[in-house]
Amino acid sequence: MSHTSTAQTSSVEEKVHVVRWPLEASKLEQHRRTGALRLLVIENGGTPPVSTDVREDWVRSPITREDFAARISALRARAASHDVPVLDHDGLLRYGSRVVPVSPTETYLLRPLVQRFGSLVARHELLTLLSTRGSTASRNALDLHVMRIRRRVLPLGLRVRTASRRGYLLEGG
Repeated sequence: MSHTSTAQTSSVEEKVHVVRWPLEASKLEQHRRTGALRLLVIENGGTPPVSTDVREDWVRSPITREDFAARISALRARAASHDVPVLDHDGLLRYGSRVVPVSPTETYLLRPLVQRFGSLVARHELLTLLSTRGSTASRNALDLHVMRIRRRVLPLGLRVRTASRRGYLLEGG
């Protein structure tokens, strides 16, 4: 079976990037950084890389079309059940198949919220991050940034919840 660089069966399903391993190792690293779904096609008896990422799987070449389609479906289902947002270095926040751009300050404040998705991030930690950006690090300034982040993440199906006087957590809607 010949493989294309991506596989997609419908516009609502998230794109799966097909990577020939080990030939396209640099593409794999790029897709890992962006949090894209990846299916590695292991060629010439190669050894697959070890990965515990639910957004990555592998198959050995050659593979039948039916098995290939089944593996892509399984990868999508597994990833969807463990969906977490991904914030890349270009200021793009991804969740599922949706993407929104965020400002540099929002990126800075979102990073710990994304890294601890579903867990509390202390208010004082975000205030410290805000102060290191050269911004005003007042409670009001943080509240304003959080309000903007709330609006920004809403179209992704995410929300920022407040734990009164303690901090914030980012969670799926």
